[in-house]
Amino acid sequence: MNANTAITHDPTATSLTKEIAAARDAIVALCQQDPDRTWHAFELKAQARNGWSAGAMTLALNRLLSEGTFQLEGDCIRLTV
Repeated sequence: MNANTAITHDPTATSLTKEIAAARDAIVALCQQDPDRTWHAFELKAQARNGWSAGAMTLALNRLLSEGTFQLEGDCIRLTV
């Protein structure tokens, strides 16, 4: 590969990736404090939010649901692990 055509990393994408990871960790940590509790998504994201964007919180929660760390119970979310 020619040095002139090397792929560069987008600083915005890198920053967002880190923000989503931090939001994910905060959501899990909050739920581990009371693992039997069920949460409404808006309530969970609001309580765990620490300056991260609403989009990052939503992406983090969606990833947690997709990977099975959380499960849906009606309109609530619950930690599974």
